[in-house]
Amino acid sequence: MNYSESNSQAGEFLRLTLGFLAQHNLSATPVNYTVWYEYASGKNPKLRQAIDQMLKKKLPLNSNHVETLYRKFISDGDRVVISRLLTKLNLMLREITSHVVETEGDLSAHGQALDSLADQIKDVHDFDSLKEIIDQMLDTTRAIIQSGSRLQTRMKVSSEDLKQLHKELEISQKEARTDSLTGLTNRRGLEKRLEIERIRARQNNAPFSVIMLDIDHFKAVNDTFGHLVGDSLLKGFADILSGLVRRNDLAARYGGEEFLILLPETNVEGAYAVSEKIRNILLKKEWTIKDSGKHIGQIKASMGIAQYKLGETRNEVITRADEAMYHAKSTGRDRIVIHSDLTAC
Repeated sequence: MNYSESNSQAGEFLRLTLGFLAQHNLSATPVNYTVWYEYASGKNPKLRQAIDQMLKKKLPLNSNHVETLYRKFISDGDRVVISRLLTKLNLMLREITSHVVETEGDLSAHGQALDSLADQIKDVHDFDSLKEIIDQMLDTTRAIIQSGSRLQTRMKVSSEDLKQLHKELEISQKEARTDSLTGLTNRRGLEKRLEIERIRARQNNAPFSVIMLDIDHFKAVNDTFGHLVGDSLLKGFADILSGLVRRNDLAARYGGEEFLILLPETNVEGAYAVSEKIRNILLKKEWTIKDSGKHIGQIKASMGIAQYKLGETRNEVITRADEAMYHAKSTGRDRIVIHSDLTAC
């Protein structure tokens, strides 16, 4: 987020933010901090109204609820990152266009190409469109350099600036699709990858499966040991998943203590084998608090598996895995349930 308040205002907002975090027993994660800072500053009316209603109804504001508020009222697609990059891109485009206009010689074709890009920028709303604009601008600057005009030196500088912006775009895109706490792919990144796998499944008639995982009794860990220990547990659990999946698989944090593994070209039997590996690793692992050495004990998980059916949406396959996972939780936890077995009952 970009904040423009004075130092004294920022200091007051910070004091209020830390007070809210302490009041609701929340750790100072980037998501928790951002939500409460925006609430304290009053610059996000819809967020403030939603929190005020929750407070009025005395609803809980734990980390899961705050993350939901973040996704709904702050992390609005990729708009913040894209807006910042578009500002830089517009400035570069204006500079390059002015150089072309000032230069004698027949560069009218390049000028027309730049004018066309200026029109296209107005309709950019996602990373892919922004990347395409940058690529086209790079092509134009290279063409001007190769034309042998007096703009060569200036265009070389502009070309390097565009390459740097391209790298910044890739970094920002990765950060926008990464969960800040665990380092896994977040829900937004997962949705985009699922769309790719749906297309691949339709083209190649190759199955893919998803595993929905929920850490059993996670709330008890938070209540007993505090949210910092809970956050550490989420990171440790994420590390287990990351170390187990193949290069083309995807481990994602779906929200709160829920995780999802996407397994391309894998049927339910293969997904079940992966789930069993996770379950066995958890059975053998004893968790302790690093600083104090205090014993937490075993951490287990309930898992639901669904194999993608051609034609269904990404939400439908996730919903089926989610239903199987909740069936595992409601029938004893520390279990693996396949959705097709559930519907056959």
